[in-house]
Amino acid sequence: MKLPPLVPARQNATEPGNIRIRLHRPLEGKVKTATITRDCGKWYVNYVCEVESAPLPATGNQMGVDVGTTYFCITSDGEFVGNPRHFQRSMKALRVGQRSLSRKKRSSNRHRKAKAAVAKLHRKVARQRLDFHHKTAAKLIRENDLVAHEDLNVSGMGKGNLARSIHDVGWGQFFSLLSFKAASAGRTVIAVDPRYTSQACSQCGHTCRENRVSQSQFVCQSCGHTANADLEHLTKRRNVFLASGASAKH
Repeated sequence: MKLPPLVPARQNATEPGNIRIRLHRPLEGKVKTATITRDCGKWYVNYVCEVESAPLPATGNQMGVDVGTTYFCITSDGEFVGNPRHFQRSMKALRVGQRSLSRKKRSSNRHRKAKAAVAKLHRKVARQRLDFHHKTAAKLIRENDLVAHEDLNVSGMGKGNLARSIHDVGWGQFFSLLSFKAASAGRTVIAVDPRYTSQACSQCGHTCRENRVSQSQFVCQSCGHTANADLEHLTKRRNVFLASGASAKH
């Protein structure tokens, strides 16, 4: 493969010319850019291609999604998607690697090897999280015409007491993938204002703090409707979107 000319970083820089690569899948559409990156001692070429969208057939389904840290997400049809906790499961290996790195003399060969080992562990966690997000988002888009989720301030929430858990689940990356896949498949993804949706009854619309009896139980003080608090929250959020006729965000 012959790469296009690169912008030289210094005066004596040369063009890369022909480079052998391992292409993991055929390129589709028109190639717009090729970005060369180095990660943990290995080189990668990332292509951005312009392709036509391929809308999926309509399913007639509409889904509300509630993300969390106990479960990664809960859908309005009662499905609980477990939180794999990739970073938490790798903390022991990361702790051992970081301690080993701290004992090595800087700029030594052992220090470079220990630093590379820690970087590979972080790369593995990031790849596991990305793969999980891809598969979860693809399933939601494939099975539903509309997906509604909370419009969360993820960056702000990542500075609180649950910062480590929130960074581990990676809601921001998941929402981005969800919107990207929806645009490609002709689906609709909408971010709904979460205010008061956990206190509002999906049957009569009555809203008060007392409706949320506990973290897991919802009992409407007006009509007596009872339900799982998370599922009631999702149902109300989906109803809010359908009733408001808000513009879709792909």
